[in-house]
Amino acid sequence: MTELIDMIKTAYLPEFVIIVFILINMLASVFANPQFYKLSKWVTLFGICLAIASTFNLQIEPEAYAFDGAFLTNIYTVFFKILILICAFFLTLLSRNMIREKRDRAFEYFTVFLSGILFAMCAVSTVDFIGLFLSMEALGLSCYMLLSFTKSPASKQLTFGYLVQGAVVSSLFLVGLSLIYGLCAQVNLGMISLYFANTSSYGSTSQILLTFSLILMICSFLFKLGLVPFSSWLADTFEGANAPIGAFISSVPVLAGFGILAKIFMIFFNYTFTLKIVFAFIAVTTIILGSLSATRQDNLKRLMAYSMSVQSGIMLLGLCVFSVYSLSSVLFYLFCYVFANIGAWAAIILLYNSAKLQNLTDLKGLIYHRPYYVIAFTIVLIALAGLAPTCGFVAKLYIFSAVARSGFVFLPYLIVALLGTVIITYAYWRIIRGMFRRIETDIEIDTHMISSKFILYACALSTVVICIYADKIIQLCQLVAYYM
Repeated sequence: MTELIDMIKTAYLPEFVIIVFILINMLASVFANPQFYKLSKWVTLFGICLAIASTFNLQIEPEAYAFDGAFLTNIYTVFFKILILICAFFLTLLSRNMIREKRDRAFEYFTVFLSGILFAMCAVSTVDFIGLFLSMEALGLSCYMLLSFTKSPASKQLTFGYLVQGAVVSSLFLVGLSLIYGLCAQVNLGMISLYFANTSSYGSTSQILLTFSLILMICSFLFKLGLVPFSSWLADTFEGANAPIGAFISSVPVLAGFGILAKIFMIFFNYTFTLKIVFAFIAVTTIILGSLSATRQDNLKRLMAYSMSVQSGIMLLGLCVFSVYSLSSVLFYLFCYVFANIGAWAAIILLYNSAKLQNLTDLKGLIYHRPYYVIAFTIVLIALAGLAPTCGFVAKLYIFSAVARSGFVFLPYLIVALLGTVIITYAYWRIIRGMFRRIETDIEIDTHMISSKFILYACALSTVVICIYADKIIQLCQLVAYYM
């Protein structure tokens, strides 16, 4: 019993806190009166704050292990856990109006919501492919269940399509895992790396088989990150989902996915250069197709779906040229993406919940009714576009410089990626241009939606502050990347 307590304190404390509050919400969903639905939000917020505080008590030097070495805690995993919990805090506040409409299922909603947060945190700490598969599939199941909270027939159809596609890529992951196990009879990431490092008979046939198996396995991550060729579900799913759930899908799985991909790439890129070229091609294809698709969208949620796809493509390109410098640039990009993306979703939620505005044509003349709101929305859009004076500019500059330093092989990919970022900037500009147009309108924005406005203003301010102190945060990201 003492060993179990020590293990929880040193390596598993934030997850344990989340589990406790999942159980509290689960019991409340069964026994609590629906009229106390507001308590669900405050209970969840308290649990998330407690989990954030508990991350600072974890043992990171030396690394701590739990569950017989299957669960790792170090500075790299703690970095991702804090980002995931920050997302959870903001997303809980953004769910205010949704749980008001579904007050009889408020505790049930936060049970599923916290379960997704738990499995995302577990995914970045697991050190074997079995635990990784279970964590990512449980996170995907949480996304499916959250999507099902929208009761419209169209939403149910989209959720089912999302579920079927997720099942297909999960089967590909298992096929790839079986091939990896056939090569080295291991599922632990460290043991697999050790096997290939010590195998003198590693030839071209084994390299081809390794590359093929990894491509099959990473299809599951390409799907969850909205990357080509598994991005067809994005726009329709986001349009049919409630905006807080769209914000969840565009942030939490992205953090977990890149946290895991970086570990996989670190191990296997030493043994197959072909894999770098394959995923660099996937990245730039995603950037171009996503950018072109975003410029044709009039629905804000569909535009944000393609925005997520493009941002994921940029980060994947940074991972393909794997080094401490490029990994730190991806970590910094993720840090900036969290605030810019959630700020944009906060603005969309505020628009829809107060005035049912969800198309670009509805935003004309908004500057003359809510100037502070429009300015904050413009700042987070500029951050997503990667323009100064926001952190998005520093993040894109940092990640593209990492690609440029990798050599001439990746120079064509860099040029195409730069072209894609220019195209996606036009998509964000369409929103800004509409809000600043001089047209008389009778738009009324609810001034009592304190949670959404607070998050929007906080995220807009954060994008500017991060830009000012970018050198300090980059140093932290470099430290995290070095001790990965």
